[in-house]
Amino acid sequence: MSSPQILLLASPDDFLLELARQDAVAAWQQAHPDGEVVPFGEAPPATRLVQELASPSLFVAERLLVVADARPYLSVGRRAAADPLAASLEALPLAGVALVMSAVAAAAPTGALADAVGRRGEVRFIGLPDAPKPWDEARVSREQRQALVGLIARVAPALQANHEVVDALCEAYGFRPRELAKAAERLALAGEADAAAVRAQAGAGERQLREIEDALQRRDGGRFARFTGAIAAGAVLLDWRGDAVGPDRLGPILTGTVGRLLRQALAVRGYAARAALAAELDPRRCAGKDWYQRAFKPRLFPRLAKEIEATPDSPIAGMTPWQLHRAFRLAAAYEDGELIAALARLAESRAERARGPAALAAISALVLALIGRPAAPSRRTAPAA
Repeated sequence: MSSPQILLLASPDDFLLELARQDAVAAWQQAHPDGEVVPFGEAPPATRLVQELASPSLFVAERLLVVADARPYLSVGRRAAADPLAASLEALPLAGVALVMSAVAAAAPTGALADAVGRRGEVRFIGLPDAPKPWDEARVSREQRQALVGLIARVAPALQANHEVVDALCEAYGFRPRELAKAAERLALAGEADAAAVRAQAGAGERQLREIEDALQRRDGGRFARFTGAIAAGAVLLDWRGDAVGPDRLGPILTGTVGRLLRQALAVRGYAARAALAAELDPRRCAGKDWYQRAFKPRLFPRLAKEIEATPDSPIAGMTPWQLHRAFRLAAAYEDGELIAALARLAESRAERARGPAALAAISALVLALIGRPAAPSRRTAPAA
């Protein structure tokens, strides 16, 4: 890839940005094998960078100035200080000198500097591929996977065709390009790459509270057992804000999460009955990836929302359509008596006072007893077409 005389790179991901900067520098070096690369780890004052751009080297004919972190030139509070740089990029002849700047940014850079670069060179934004949709089961989307496969091909070409290893890397690391790339490099160096090696290298990893909801919703005891087993083996549990849950918080967090989900499911069943939607509480009707868009959001949600709005202090007040649809699916998996009995056992267990393994054991016993065997198919409705 050829590099323009002035290039401004930006990306939300620092590793993808680093790779793009390396590519730009490599392209310039290939075109100017006798040239000199002058790196700046931190952004120098704009006036100094202008001096460097205007001063020819006494030793080499061609120079490339590389500013690895150009965020100070782009931040709103310091744009005025970068105005001389923007004006200079427009006016200087730039004989024998080129410039590459890069900055971590959520969106393509704007402002006087970006405009000046665009007129004299190129502003290149490396966006992130679309993440999985909320209803997708995949850890990474198809677009994210394509980007990660390209990354693996770059850092460890021998692994690219090993679909088992690629799948395991995507599952273990998600869309974390730097960590995944380093893991792929280590696997390639070890010479023995398979899914087991990926999992062993990644360790216990992280688990999400949403996995409790997924297991309850599907009445899948194996899924819940794998969740608690991973935490027992050292996986870090993340709360809804993404913060790590320590052993002292495990009891309150697990108890609060399970209790909230059960209360919400019980409330949904009550509102569904009041809205004449009890027949919709059938796991078979709720199945399918398109059920949310096809049935719940246009038809069920408005009727449920009307009933919820008429009830002060509802436990499901303020839920978005997406959140309410997940609660509806969970409600469809259980009968009222099952939910009430589970809530009673939860209150009696005092699991919120437990710590570490004791908290896991208490919640596991309760949840697995609730999940039990899947509920018998409802006879109130025929399977959805």
